[in-house]
Amino acid sequence: MRALDDAFEDNGGGTWSIRALLLHMIEEYSRHLGHADLLRERIDGRLGE
Repeated sequence: MRALDDAFEDNGGGTWSIRALLLHMIEEYSRHLGHADLLRERIDGRLGE
């Protein structure tokens, strides 16, 4: 098992911690869910809660 502060290098030579990677993934996932919600609202007219 890895700790959240363990670091690794990406393919571009940058260094990430596991914590930073998880945070980035959560932010991207949230952004895409927001876009999908906007599209759904335009299609069916219902507002999300």
